[in-house]
Amino acid sequence: MKRKLDIKSEILPFALTMMSRSKMMISGVKNVMLSDDTQLKFRLANGTVTVVGEKMQIVEIGGGDVYVKGFISGVQFE
Repeated sequence: MKRKLDIKSEILPFALTMMSRSKMMISGVKNVMLSDDTQLKFRLANGTVTVVGEKMQIVEIGGGDVYVKGFISGVQFE
């Protein structure tokens, strides 16, 4: 998303887009730290983000963008 909008990382190190309660896109992801049925944890440039819920799964990943689906119940930033 940052590349498409030509935004520098210092301004927007990550973006989180909820497409519905069951679909989400996160940009600015450096790597996947944890992936299981109840939570997904990603390393960002300046911390981590954890997506919690049920039947969680990574649908697509590439270029710093991650598409997630499942019954999302919360998002935690560290």
